Amino acid sequence: MIICQCVGVTDCTIRELIADGVSSVAEITRRCGAGRCCAPCRDEIAALLYSAAVAPHNPAPQPSPQHASAAGG
Repeated sequence: MIICQCVGVTDCTIRELIADGVSSVAEITRRCGAGRCCAPCRDEIAALLYSAAVAPHNPAPQPSPQHASAAGG
């Protein structure tokens, strides 16, 4: 999905920058140009940053062997 129409930056590009450690709208703007021209996409960039901070791309925790054996028998 295109986030910044002005320079054609997609959500994939922004997610890659976030995965590389970029943690601010200003830094994303500096690195890929999104948000530089008309600015409405800055809210979308901020939402992607927030989503990454709230739900990082880590695998779901697995039950420990103690909990699995207690629950299963």
